[in-house]
Amino acid sequence: MNFIFKHEDAPTFERLWNEYLGTHRSDFHYALALIEYALSYSSRLHMDQSFVVEENNRCVGICFLPIETSTHDGLSISIAEGYVIAPLACSHKYEEAIFEKIDAICALFNISLVKFKLSAFEDSRFNRLRLYGFIDTTSTTGTLDLQTSKEELWTNLRKRYKSFINSVIKNDAFSILYSDPSNAQTLHQTYVAFHKIHMQNAGKIPKSDEIYRKQFTLIENRLATLIAVCYQDSIVMANYFFHDTRNVIYASSAYDTRELFHHLPLNHYLLWHAIVYFKEQNFTTFGFGEPCILNAINGFTDYADEKELNISHFKRGMGAQTISHMQAIKFYHYEPLIRLIDQFKLEVTNAFCKH
Repeated sequence: MNFIFKHEDAPTFERLWNEYLGTHRSDFHYALALIEYALSYSSRLHMDQSFVVEENNRCVGICFLPIETSTHDGLSISIAEGYVIAPLACSHKYEEAIFEKIDAICALFNISLVKFKLSAFEDSRFNRLRLYGFIDTTSTTGTLDLQTSKEELWTNLRKRYKSFINSVIKNDAFSILYSDPSNAQTLHQTYVAFHKIHMQNAGKIPKSDEIYRKQFTLIENRLATLIAVCYQDSIVMANYFFHDTRNVIYASSAYDTRELFHHLPLNHYLLWHAIVYFKEQNFTTFGFGEPCILNAINGFTDYADEKELNISHFKRGMGAQTISHMQAIKFYHYEPLIRLIDQFKLEVTNAFCKH
């Protein structure tokens, strides 16, 4: 059994990684272009210890393993202090070997914690991370079964959302535009312009141009689609959707902030057309991404502010069925665990004080 690290032999690593994806069921979260896109979000990346496992001239496991410097906890395996897509292996034997190697890497580099999540599209009723000493921090997300009839998908919309959508459909000034090779660059540039204004207005640190560049690379690799709302032939909203050929997820949205469009239900209108579009393209599952949670305190380390609760409420109104999104943390130092316990106590105390 051989462990081949990306930083030691990138060509072999990439060849074997893609070989695994081609011979085992996985989803777009594991595509190398998505991995590179995820890496661009880490402003404190220390090193990338990603590896593949080879035995008998075939790839039997893959592991994305970014190591970054966290705000409070030294080195951690995470992305922007969030969760990393969990390793995959073709059998329990190789999965055990991968997690033993992760333990060894954590000991070597004095890593304090590891944050892994399963894909929301992974067909699992048990959080397999618990087998390897991880503490379960499962959250929730929302999905739609696109094998359901269009009529039933419409029925499952919140009642007033149907009126919202119909009000825009009846206005001939509005139309929907789907990305293709002829318009993708223009759609992306408009999305970026809208998104930068949104970040500025929200008082957030702007995303790097590298993030936007890698986002467009996903379209070039057929891992993303942009869908836009046009008003009198001008783009006023654009949403990114990440996907393979079976599953799709609503990734991000950006829109014209002018007052004329501020109170119109354009995202309801766009998402409904996206749902229908991907259904007609024979996709099976539509994911609503994050946030899609139920409560201000959804669980240990899983909290939501009012804005996130409102976004989650909106997604459920589009017919999203709430499901578990399995994730977990393994602590190698006790201090980060104590800090998160203290944070949980504070969140609970504040919630009760409000009442």
